[in-house]
Amino acid sequence: MVPKELTTKEQLLEVTIAAIDEKGEVGVRVDDVLKEVGVTPPTLYHHFGSREGLIVEAQAERFSRVMRTEFAIFIKAVNDSKNEKDLREAIKGAFAMRDEPKRFIVRFQRLNALGAAYARPELAKRIVEIHDSFALQAATALKPFQDKGILRQDVDLAMVVAWYNGAVIGKLLVEMAPSELAISEWGKIMADAVEHLLFG
Repeated sequence: MVPKELTTKEQLLEVTIAAIDEKGEVGVRVDDVLKEVGVTPPTLYHHFGSREGLIVEAQAERFSRVMRTEFAIFIKAVNDSKNEKDLREAIKGAFAMRDEPKRFIVRFQRLNALGAAYARPELAKRIVEIHDSFALQAATALKPFQDKGILRQDVDLAMVVAWYNGAVIGKLLVEMAPSELAISEWGKIMADAVEHLLFG
């Protein structure tokens, strides 16, 4: 049941997101969405223009939610850091959280939204804007430590964050099905790489 305190547009998005999470985009049946929210087709078309517009907006929102949650934790941990030791622990803890096996579904949702952007320039543009915004926020939080010489001076912090996000999504290649590669090694390799990229 969709919370009624949400706007009609938000309710339509929530129902659509739930359908995508459960069955993929093929599971988004406009009649079912309208029935669950209790509105007629003109309402959907007013807010989203079409079924395709609804799906694009839902996929962008799915991607944004994952990023918002993960980056809020990371940025808070960095902002709470008072020295290099605190910062190292904050980064280690935030990255360990993202590496948890139970977060596989979150990584998969992000990959699904990225895949949905194929041949959808509008969605691709939205996803890039969302990602860049969060990468820049993380870089801004890290910048005071770079200014103090704690972090390497010769790296673009936003690009380090962008690289790491890509690597996290790439982890799915050894998570989705049984792999001959040792998944336990992934976290160690990423921790070493991040340590080198940020601290030298």
